[in-house]
Amino acid sequence: MAEQLRAVVEQLYKGLNSADVELLPKLFDPAAEILTPTSLPWSTGHYTGPDGPARYFQGAVEMLEATRFEVEAIRVDGDWAAAFGDWTGRFRESGGEFNVRFVHFWTFRDGKVVHCEGISDTVGIVEAFEATGTRA
Repeated sequence: MAEQLRAVVEQLYKGLNSADVELLPKLFDPAAEILTPTSLPWSTGHYTGPDGPARYFQGAVEMLEATRFEVEAIRVDGDWAAAFGDWTGRFRESGGEFNVRFVHFWTFRDGKVVHCEGISDTVGIVEAFEATGTRA
């Protein structure tokens, strides 16, 4: 079970790094919930239901022209996993760049994500974004 969940988490980051907005929602349960900091320029903070993951990821893809998650470690225990590392990105409109730490917590049901919570050092992201003068 742990190796199966680790493989799903690795797929998630592969999809995030390639901005594959079609793959990512397929890895989520239809009742999935995503919680993210509302300080992220594209985030309302809470996404649920079958279209929740697509709405969250699409918002990020529309604002970021480049993004990369360098995962340092993935820890799996039972039906949850945690991943942490460095997240870099560049905003389309301003060209502002960021390099921050992240930790993501993933909870699974039947091999699909049912809950995700992301914690990032959002100050660097907001500073890179603020040069655009707009907010989603």
